Amino acid sequence: MNMEINLLLTAKPLRLAPQLNLGGEAGGVLTVKNISERTYLQVTSRQWRVLQFFRETQTVPHLLETLLDQRLCPALGELYELVLKAVRARILVEPGHVPAAMPAVNWGFTLRPAKLRHALGTLLALGLGLTLALHPELPPSWFDAVLSLALLAITLVAGGALAASLVRGAGGEVYLGRYWQPDTSDLILLTPREQRVVLAAPIALLAAVTGFLAWHRAEWSLFPLIGLLVSLRPIFRGPISRMIWCGASPRLSDVAHDFIFPLNRTPRERWRLLKFGLRHRATWKEIGYGFVWTLALGHFVGVLTDEPPWTLTFWATRGPWLFLAVLGALCLLGVAYLGSEAGLYLRERAIARHNTLREWHRRWFRRPAAPAADDRLRAVLRSPLLRQFPPPEQAALAALLEPHTAGPWRVLHDFGAPVSHVSLILSGKVGVYRQLPSGRRTLVQTLCEDDLVGLHAAADPQFPRFLYRTLTPVVLLRLDWAQAEALIVRRVANSRLSTLVHKLPFLSRISLCQNWHVQAIQRFAELSTVHSYQADDTMLLEGSFNENFFIVFEGDARIHRQGRPVGKVSGGAFFGEIGLLQNSNATASVIANAGTRVLAIQRREFLRFVAHNYSVALELERVSSERLGRPIFPMREGDFRST
Repeated sequence: MNMEINLLLTAKPLRLAPQLNLGGEAGGVLTVKNISERTYLQVTSRQWRVLQFFRETQTVPHLLETLLDQRLCPALGELYELVLKAVRARILVEPGHVPAAMPAVNWGFTLRPAKLRHALGTLLALGLGLTLALHPELPPSWFDAVLSLALLAITLVAGGALAASLVRGAGGEVYLGRYWQPDTSDLILLTPREQRVVLAAPIALLAAVTGFLAWHRAEWSLFPLIGLLVSLRPIFRGPISRMIWCGASPRLSDVAHDFIFPLNRTPRERWRLLKFGLRHRATWKEIGYGFVWTLALGHFVGVLTDEPPWTLTFWATRGPWLFLAVLGALCLLGVAYLGSEAGLYLRERAIARHNTLREWHRRWFRRPAAPAADDRLRAVLRSPLLRQFPPPEQAALAALLEPHTAGPWRVLHDFGAPVSHVSLILSGKVGVYRQLPSGRRTLVQTLCEDDLVGLHAAADPQFPRFLYRTLTPVVLLRLDWAQAEALIVRRVANSRLSTLVHKLPFLSRISLCQNWHVQAIQRFAELSTVHSYQADDTMLLEGSFNENFFIVFEGDARIHRQGRPVGKVSGGAFFGEIGLLQNSNATASVIANAGTRVLAIQRREFLRFVAHNYSVALELERVSSERLGRPIFPMREGDFRST
């Protein structure tokens, strides 16, 4: 499933289905129908505007680039959910897709909902009134029970036919559903008033039959009464609940709930949906109706058991139990919800803590065995640089590598000393230090498993002075420098060496890239270039249009807004993304301190990279929204200030 989602959101070309029908807007939501395949999707007008970009065949990354350029981008989680839901509903299809046509039934009998609205309302009120006022009875014989069940079946069939006639009369289509029953799914395209009439029609007919039987032949009324109570149910998307919500405002589109995009299934989103439901009047109407329905159910149970609920005997014997049952159900629901949320949170934290402790124990306390030839070859294949070589050369390198162990806080290479070995880390951490003008050394990078030690001077010839120091016990596979120079350094371009030895390990450790795929990190490193700044150089000017995304590689810088210092950025922090994502001017100035170096990516390459890596885009959206103090998407008018 995740592989299919990755393909849809990164590479698969999509376009709008050829035959679509657009319903009217109600409660901020409109319905799109694929006529050929009889599928539906409810979206907002903004979401439909996004889908219209697929009139031309394109991929999701290309769409995202267009939306960013035109400042039309919705929240990214909403965008990805919209695409996936539209594909599932067959609103978006692959080019050349041939739909499996589902023809409508030639339903000749039509009725206009507007003309029957009052008549059906009267019929419903009369039927419910008779049913409540009179006393249905249990069937005295099997014959009466079978006849009662047959009357229910006939009424349900007639109610379905009546609903189909109303849908057809309102301009919708009728299809053949299960058991040859008419399918009136097209009612979702009608206006809220017409939808209410269609939903009420079968109930009104069933209520009228039940009321008539309660008055004329009470012994035949049991099964129609049960059918009426089930039809009036306040749960499981009963018709009354649908009638309440079809005209509610605002309403949620299909994109805003029942998420299929994995990264949208978060406690925050579930909490948002809970707050929306609790604040909406339709929810409380449903609760009030559920209370009335429960009383009606108790009434009929009392009538059929000769103990009506309006008597003191009923409430004396069953009242406390009913109260406790309702209270217990509500408490159980709340406990189950809170327990589920707490369980998910604790599970994620426990997994992360367990992995951290296991890695810590492995590095500090587990005595490693001497690596065999196969272990050395597997280590070579894991190295981003060494796995670039042909298989025979990889095998030759694995044979030359010699195991070496070192305790914590040992200097492997000092400033200015010639490099004696190049090492591949099997286990542990190694710190890379640079010497400041003051003489103090500072940690600029941490190397871990599968990283190479000893090539930083070759990868960064402008600043060749490095110190390597172990931060934990380490296990290394070492290669003599002369052999490493001949087999590795001279055979790899300097830009490639800088990417895989210098930039890639740095990016792999910073918080921005923690959840990225290794291929995405490597591509990001390839796109970036190293820029050096002197003290007080302006890297980003407030109010100007920015052409680069920056990550602080070494040193730090100061942030100024309206001429006042408001913070600083240090190693691993990034800036410039707000202007690039919003296609707007910089919201603050960033001024370098002495020795500051950054990784910079040009605007077009940055946006293309973000568009092709949705996890990257979501992380940048999250951080940028926190910095702005509000969601970065959708963009607000007035954010852009022309230069």
